[in-house]
Amino acid sequence: FVLFLQNHDQIGNRAFGERLTALADPAALEAAIALQLLCPQIPLLFMGEETGSRSPFLFFTDHNQELAKAVGEGRRREFAGFPQFSDPKFLARIPDPNAVDTFERSKPVPDTAPTTNRERLYQRLLAIRRTEIVPHLPGTRAIDASSVGPAAVIARWRMGDGSLLLLASNLGETSADIPQQKDAMLFASSEAAHRAAQAGCIAPHSTIAVLSPK
Repeated sequence: FVLFLQNHDQIGNRAFGERLTALADPAALEAAIALQLLCPQIPLLFMGEETGSRSPFLFFTDHNQELAKAVGEGRRREFAGFPQFSDPKFLARIPDPNAVDTFERSKPVPDTAPTTNRERLYQRLLAIRRTEIVPHLPGTRAIDASSVGPAAVIARWRMGDGSLLLLASNLGETSADIPQQKDAMLFASSEAAHRAAQAGCIAPHSTIAVLSPK
Protein backbone atom coordinates (compact mmCIF):
# COMPACT_ATOMS: atom_id res chain seq x y z
CA PHE A 1 0.00 0.00 0.00
CA VAL A 2 3.04 2.28 0.36
CA LEU A 3 5.13 2.68 -2.77
CA PHE A 4 8.76 3.82 -2.77
CA LEU A 5 11.78 3.72 -5.03
CA GLN A 6 14.30 3.67 -2.20
CA ASN A 7 14.35 3.98 1.58
CA HIS A 8 16.85 4.25 4.41
CA ASP A 9 17.40 0.49 4.56
CA GLN A 10 18.14 0.07 0.87
CA ILE A 11 20.52 3.02 0.72
CA GLY A 12 22.06 2.90 4.19
CA ASN A 13 22.80 -0.80 3.96
CA ARG A 14 24.93 -0.30 0.85
CA ALA A 15 28.61 -0.08 1.70
CA PHE A 16 28.92 3.49 0.47
CA GLY A 17 25.30 4.64 0.74
CA GLU A 18 24.73 5.45 -2.94
CA ARG A 19 21.32 6.84 -3.86
CA LEU A 20 19.56 6.08 -7.15
CA THR A 21 20.72 9.48 -8.37
CA ALA A 22 24.25 8.06 -8.37
CA LEU A 23 23.32 4.67 -9.77
CA ALA A 24 20.55 5.08 -12.35
CA ASP A 25 20.15 6.85 -15.68
CA PRO A 26 18.51 10.23 -14.86
CA ALA A 27 15.79 9.87 -17.51
CA ALA A 28 14.93 6.33 -16.38
CA LEU A 29 14.82 7.51 -12.78
CA GLU A 30 12.43 10.33 -13.68
CA ALA A 31 10.18 7.84 -15.45
CA ALA A 32 10.17 5.72 -12.28
CA ILE A 33 9.36 8.80 -10.18
CA ALA A 34 6.35 9.55 -12.39
CA LEU A 35 5.13 5.96 -12.03
CA GLN A 36 5.54 6.15 -8.26
CA LEU A 37 3.70 9.44 -7.77
CA LEU A 38 0.81 8.75 -10.15
CA CYS A 39 -0.01 5.24 -8.89
CA PRO A 40 -2.98 5.01 -6.48
CA GLN A 41 -0.69 3.68 -3.72
CA ILE A 42 0.63 6.07 -1.08
CA PRO A 43 4.03 7.38 -2.28
CA LEU A 44 6.92 7.49 0.17
CA LEU A 45 9.75 9.92 -0.60
CA PHE A 46 13.05 9.39 1.14
CA MET A 47 14.63 12.62 2.36
CA GLY A 48 16.53 14.33 -0.41
CA GLU A 49 14.72 12.60 -3.29
CA GLU A 50 12.55 15.65 -3.85
CA THR A 51 15.59 17.78 -4.67
CA GLY A 52 17.63 15.16 -6.53
CA SER A 53 20.26 14.87 -3.79
CA ARG A 54 23.35 12.94 -4.84
CA SER A 55 24.96 12.85 -1.40
CA PRO A 56 25.20 9.36 0.11
CA PHE A 57 23.11 8.13 2.99
CA LEU A 58 25.60 6.13 5.00
CA PHE A 59 25.08 3.67 7.83
CA PHE A 60 25.74 5.76 10.95
CA THR A 61 25.46 5.14 14.69
CA ASP A 62 26.02 6.86 18.03
CA HIS A 63 27.19 4.03 20.27
CA ASN A 64 29.59 3.80 23.19
CA GLN A 65 33.18 2.97 22.29
CA GLU A 66 32.93 -0.79 22.86
CA LEU A 67 29.69 -1.25 20.92
CA ALA A 68 30.84 1.14 18.16
CA LYS A 69 33.94 -1.00 17.57
CA ALA A 70 31.84 -4.19 17.39
CA VAL A 71 29.37 -2.64 14.95
CA GLY A 72 32.14 -1.28 12.72
CA GLU A 73 33.95 -4.62 12.60
CA GLY A 74 30.71 -6.49 12.04
CA ARG A 75 29.78 -4.28 9.14
CA ARG A 76 33.10 -4.95 7.41
CA ARG A 77 32.63 -8.69 7.99
CA GLU A 78 29.24 -8.47 6.27
CA PHE A 79 30.78 -7.07 3.10
CA ALA A 80 33.93 -9.22 3.13
CA GLY A 81 32.07 -12.02 1.37
CA PHE A 82 31.34 -9.88 -1.70
CA PRO A 83 33.88 -10.22 -4.54
CA GLN A 84 34.35 -6.46 -4.91
CA PHE A 85 35.51 -6.27 -1.29
CA SER A 86 38.09 -9.06 -1.54
CA ASP A 87 40.83 -6.41 -1.47
CA PRO A 88 41.37 -5.48 2.21
CA LYS A 89 42.28 -1.93 1.20
CA PHE A 90 38.91 -1.49 -0.52
CA LEU A 91 37.12 -3.08 2.42
CA ALA A 92 38.83 -0.61 4.76
CA ARG A 93 37.25 2.29 2.80
CA ILE A 94 33.80 1.48 4.20
CA PRO A 95 32.98 4.47 6.42
CA ASP A 96 33.16 4.05 10.19
CA PRO A 97 29.50 4.09 11.34
CA ASN A 98 30.33 5.91 14.58
CA ALA A 99 32.45 8.66 13.04
CA VAL A 100 30.90 12.13 13.12
CA ASP A 101 31.96 12.65 9.50
CA THR A 102 29.88 9.64 8.44
CA PHE A 103 26.77 11.35 9.83
CA GLU A 104 27.67 14.74 8.37
CA ARG A 105 28.19 13.29 4.88
CA SER A 106 24.71 11.72 5.03
CA LYS A 107 22.85 15.02 5.08
CA PRO A 108 20.96 15.57 1.80
CA VAL A 109 22.43 18.20 -0.51
CA PRO A 110 20.07 19.48 -3.26
CA ASP A 111 21.20 19.00 -6.84
CA THR A 112 21.69 22.51 -8.21
CA ALA A 113 22.93 21.48 -11.67
CA PRO A 114 21.26 23.66 -14.32
CA THR A 115 20.53 20.59 -16.47
CA THR A 116 18.19 19.05 -13.87
CA ASN A 117 15.29 20.36 -11.83
CA ARG A 118 14.05 17.36 -9.90
CA GLU A 119 12.11 19.52 -7.44
CA ARG A 120 10.02 21.00 -10.27
CA LEU A 121 9.20 17.49 -11.54
CA TYR A 122 8.01 16.45 -8.09
CA GLN A 123 5.89 19.59 -7.79
CA ARG A 124 4.28 18.93 -11.17
CA LEU A 125 3.54 15.29 -10.42
CA LEU A 126 2.18 15.97 -6.94
CA ALA A 127 -0.09 18.68 -8.35
CA ILE A 128 -1.49 16.18 -10.87
CA ARG A 129 -1.92 13.61 -8.12
CA ARG A 130 -3.71 16.06 -5.83
CA THR A 131 -6.17 17.40 -8.40
CA GLU A 132 -6.73 14.45 -10.77
CA ILE A 133 -6.14 11.24 -8.81
CA VAL A 134 -6.69 11.72 -5.06
CA PRO A 135 -10.34 12.90 -5.41
CA HIS A 136 -11.21 9.60 -7.13
CA LEU A 137 -9.25 7.22 -4.86
CA PRO A 138 -12.03 6.02 -2.48
CA GLY A 139 -13.29 2.74 -3.86
CA THR A 140 -10.47 2.32 -6.39
CA ARG A 141 -9.82 -1.26 -7.53
CA ALA A 142 -6.91 -2.71 -9.52
CA ILE A 143 -7.89 -4.20 -12.89
CA ASP A 144 -4.68 -5.66 -14.29
CA ALA A 145 -0.98 -5.18 -14.89
CA SER A 146 1.35 -6.79 -17.38
CA SER A 147 4.89 -6.64 -18.67
CA VAL A 148 5.11 -5.23 -22.20
CA GLY A 149 8.89 -5.23 -22.55
CA PRO A 150 12.15 -6.13 -20.80
CA ALA A 151 11.74 -3.11 -18.50
CA ALA A 152 8.25 -1.87 -19.36
CA VAL A 153 4.87 -2.33 -17.71
CA ILE A 154 1.27 -1.22 -18.20
CA ALA A 155 -1.33 -1.19 -15.41
CA ARG A 156 -4.96 -0.16 -15.05
CA TRP A 157 -7.22 0.78 -12.14
CA ARG A 158 -10.98 1.42 -11.94
CA MET A 159 -11.25 4.58 -9.88
CA GLY A 160 -13.96 5.17 -7.32
CA ASP A 161 -15.98 7.37 -9.67
CA GLY A 162 -15.86 4.77 -12.44
CA SER A 163 -13.11 6.40 -14.51
CA LEU A 164 -10.15 4.33 -15.73
CA LEU A 165 -6.56 5.18 -14.75
CA LEU A 166 -3.89 3.74 -17.05
CA LEU A 167 -0.18 4.00 -16.39
CA ALA A 168 2.54 2.77 -18.72
CA SER A 169 6.19 3.03 -17.81
CA ASN A 170 9.33 2.02 -19.68
CA LEU A 171 12.62 2.11 -17.80
CA GLY A 172 14.48 0.40 -20.62
CA GLU A 173 16.29 1.67 -23.70
CA THR A 174 13.95 0.30 -26.39
CA SER A 175 10.32 1.11 -27.16
CA ALA A 176 7.53 -1.30 -26.20
CA ASP A 177 4.08 -1.77 -27.70
CA ILE A 178 0.97 -0.63 -25.82
CA PRO A 179 -2.60 0.07 -26.96
CA GLN A 180 -2.97 3.39 -28.77
CA GLN A 181 -3.90 6.10 -26.30
CA LYS A 182 -6.60 8.35 -27.68
CA ASP A 183 -7.82 10.00 -24.45
CA ALA A 184 -6.20 13.12 -23.03
CA MET A 185 -3.10 12.34 -21.01
CA LEU A 186 -2.61 13.48 -17.44
CA PHE A 187 1.15 13.20 -17.89
CA ALA A 188 3.80 12.19 -20.38
CA SER A 189 7.53 12.30 -19.69
CA SER A 190 8.10 14.27 -22.90
CA GLU A 191 6.41 15.35 -26.11
CA ALA A 192 8.06 12.39 -27.81
CA ALA A 193 6.57 10.05 -25.19
CA HIS A 194 3.16 11.66 -25.73
CA ARG A 195 3.29 11.13 -29.49
CA ALA A 196 4.60 7.59 -29.12
CA ALA A 197 1.72 6.64 -26.81
CA GLN A 198 -0.80 8.00 -29.29
CA ALA A 199 0.86 5.85 -31.94
CA GLY A 200 0.77 2.71 -29.77
CA CYS A 201 4.09 2.42 -27.98
CA ILE A 202 5.80 3.53 -24.80
CA ALA A 203 9.06 5.31 -25.54
CA PRO A 204 12.32 4.46 -23.74
CA HIS A 205 12.81 6.05 -20.32
CA SER A 206 9.28 7.40 -20.11
CA THR A 207 5.98 7.16 -18.28
CA ILE A 208 2.51 8.16 -19.43
CA ALA A 209 -0.70 8.46 -17.41
CA VAL A 210 -4.21 8.51 -18.90
CA LEU A 211 -7.48 9.01 -17.01
CA SER A 212 -10.39 7.97 -19.20
CA PRO A 213 -13.97 8.97 -18.38
CA LYS A 214 -16.30 6.35 -16.90
